[in-house]
Amino acid sequence: MIDTEAFGHLIGSAGFCSASRVVTHVYVRLPQGIRSGVDLVKAVRVDPRRDGLRVAVVVHPVAVVEHSGFRDLVSRTAQDRGWCEPRWFETTRDDAGTGVTALALRDHPHLVLACGGDGTVNAVATGLAHTGVAMGIVPIGTGNLVARNLGIGSAVEDAVASAFDGVDRRVDMGLLDGRPFVGMGGIGLDAEMVRDTSPRMKRLLGWPAYLPAVLKGLRSGASRVAVRLDDGPWLTRRVLGAVVGNIGALQGGVSLLPEADPADGLLDLALLRDVHTRGWLVTAGRLIGSRRVDGPAVERFRFRRLELRSNRTKPFEVDGEVCGTTRTLKVEVDPGALVVKVPA
Repeated sequence: MIDTEAFGHLIGSAGFCSASRVVTHVYVRLPQGIRSGVDLVKAVRVDPRRDGLRVAVVVHPVAVVEHSGFRDLVSRTAQDRGWCEPRWFETTRDDAGTGVTALALRDHPHLVLACGGDGTVNAVATGLAHTGVAMGIVPIGTGNLVARNLGIGSAVEDAVASAFDGVDRRVDMGLLDGRPFVGMGGIGLDAEMVRDTSPRMKRLLGWPAYLPAVLKGLRSGASRVAVRLDDGPWLTRRVLGAVVGNIGALQGGVSLLPEADPADGLLDLALLRDVHTRGWLVTAGRLIGSRRVDGPAVERFRFRRLELRSNRTKPFEVDGEVCGTTRTLKVEVDPGALVVKVPA
């Protein structure tokens, strides 16, 4: 005869994932009234906080190679907190993470870690949108803007701990021509910067790596655009580029969209105006003084829906990935679409 109370303590101390393996290897004469293994599991007392907490890890393989011991760190952190052994899913050239996230969801995880740069975060977020499953971010790629703007530090151990121990924060996402984004998207100068800066230079230099691409983009010439925000009138401007964002800070902590709040149900727009040289010098001076992109070269708006039409074909990007070229954009907010683990 098995002592169900003692067996319950065994399950509680081992965690449900380990305990389920124990059940398959224990052969006992069941107590009266308990006719099956299902009845037995119902009879024992299991700590619900440790009842099979499952975590999936979606990881960029190159980023892992550059961080030795990363797999052991995640596994050890999960084990220390009573979670199941993590299941690992690597991104590929053809699948930045959305497909493997869908595969991971078949196991009904309680948490999915996005391990890489903003491209990986974008892909995992796309797969998790409106599922209610929380996403933890471990910024081990390049251009980790989303993590920085959400207060997730760059130290790998701290980021992993925050993913398990942090609090749930429901944040908005954006849709740019139907492409989901968590951080920012843009057309013109912004996308040219992304396109013309190599990942290697970003890793070596950080945000200064973008400066040659900025100068090249400034020489590429302006476009005349018509912009309509929500149900307002069409506005015409001559711009070098346009940036839409759910977050406000760029590389190096430079503030481009200072009012951006990822949980306010709105997106922000910065038009990079084609002004005379003095206007850009004023903007550069304010940037040096306050780390905020401000001055006559920048015009800002807030919106829920946006339409943009340009007289020139320009590249556009979403969360740091250049998607092609276009003359038109449609952007809208997707309120509260994603749950993210942030530091408590």
